[in-house]
Amino acid sequence: MSQAARRSFALSFYTLISRILGVFRDHFMAVSFGTGTVASAFSVAYRLPNMFRNLLAEGTLSQSFMPLYSDAEKDGVVAARKMSGAVLSFLFVILLSFVVIVFTFSPFALPILVGGTPEYSGLVVELTYILFFLIVTASLSSIYMAISNVKNRFFVPSLSPIILNLSYLTVFLGIFPFVDWELLTKVRVLCFAIVGGGIIQLGVQAWYVSRNGEGPIFSLNYKHPAISKIFKLMLPAAVGGGFYQLGLLVDIFLANYVQNTNPGLGAVVSLDYAQRLVQLPTGIIGVALATTTLPALLSSLKQNKHSEVPKEMLGVLGFAGFLTAPAALGIGILAGPILDSIYYGGRWDHLATETTILPLVFYSLAVPFYSMNKVLISTYYAFQDTKTPLRVQAFTFSLNLILNFSLIFFLKHSAIALSSAVSTVVTWTLLSNYLKKHEVAFPWEGFLSKIAKLVLPLLAMAAFLFFYKEMVHSQALTFLSEKGLSYANSSRISLCAAILPGMAIFFLISLLLGLEEIRLIAGKIFRKK
Repeated sequence: MSQAARRSFALSFYTLISRILGVFRDHFMAVSFGTGTVASAFSVAYRLPNMFRNLLAEGTLSQSFMPLYSDAEKDGVVAARKMSGAVLSFLFVILLSFVVIVFTFSPFALPILVGGTPEYSGLVVELTYILFFLIVTASLSSIYMAISNVKNRFFVPSLSPIILNLSYLTVFLGIFPFVDWELLTKVRVLCFAIVGGGIIQLGVQAWYVSRNGEGPIFSLNYKHPAISKIFKLMLPAAVGGGFYQLGLLVDIFLANYVQNTNPGLGAVVSLDYAQRLVQLPTGIIGVALATTTLPALLSSLKQNKHSEVPKEMLGVLGFAGFLTAPAALGIGILAGPILDSIYYGGRWDHLATETTILPLVFYSLAVPFYSMNKVLISTYYAFQDTKTPLRVQAFTFSLNLILNFSLIFFLKHSAIALSSAVSTVVTWTLLSNYLKKHEVAFPWEGFLSKIAKLVLPLLAMAAFLFFYKEMVHSQALTFLSEKGLSYANSSRISLCAAILPGMAIFFLISLLLGLEEIRLIAGKIFRKK
């Protein structure tokens, strides 16, 4: 098992905490705001800064910065601190300029893009004004997090999403139960709290780096060679990642179109919540693996150990498949019960669940590929190649658009999820094959061998989950409701009764087959103190 896979196990645990908090966050969002116009306006307004946050803070900026910071360290700690300080100073100016541009054009562009009533588009613009400051705090935080990650310190960087989720929960649990505000006031207060969480994120990461004696030495030295290098690396990567994020943006505007032409459907929020659920396994596994993979590959390349790269990749990709394939299968089979367990109550009703089931099933098809794509892109970044992912993502963006416009009239908003899933699988296929340009062969034989070993555990788990859903779930809900439990709590108990044995079946058969990944997990859990 590769070192990156071993480190990602610990990082996945920290990320799991964040994602669990995220599930609670989404529950309170659903019951507080439902799928109406206020919830839709928030989803659109949050999607804009979140799109750039994913592009920069969780993608191209940090991963382009890490190889350059690693090179700068060869000249000493002071050189690395000056390099990071120059990049941060320049980035701050660029981000503020970007915020000004967005503020200037939002009142004109957003109403055209989102459609709907003037009140709806006006609320989207207002919430965008508040939330867009997240792009500044998240992007600056990503540089500090990258500095820590280069040193193989992952715990404090993993706290960033936890802090942001806590800012939501503070409002939902500490303010909303004690006030009688209308929805518009509530959503504004929530937006300001989220921005406050972003500021705390930045403060924590900056403090941690400085405490370790690696604090950036700020300067307005825009001629520092690292600036031109990082943006030279970032530009194709940002454009490439931008295609994916732009695809998400197109998705939300298409969902607005579907919603405006099908009143009451709640297409925008349905897609948003379905996507959030599939981000649970992809965030826990994919982000953790990609974060730990890049430093491991950089170390191998520094020592001219190119032959170690396929081995690292195989360990990481095998671990990703082992954990995400059962998650994808479980989400697809139990989509309805999962949605009812997390979101049902308040303003979220059975219609909202029915509207979200098919998009969630379609998104779940690509869960393993979402995670593996993050690992593959990290591999290209280790070779300082950001152009190949750019070309691949440009192609799949076009494919996504074609599929969207071809299917949307038949499947409505569900077409958007299906198109995204197909495009993700195509992206994985192309990225895997193009690795040969770096004289690194994708470890197909070992990878397919690992996938073949998963077939029996997956089939056994799927058979149990399908049987439970079709034969037991409804009866369990009836029984629990007769005992006086609410529908939401009955759904949660029944879902646990399906998931826990399903997981046990998958892991037990994997253990009996001697799969390397389950041995790693068992070793971490049961190792002697």
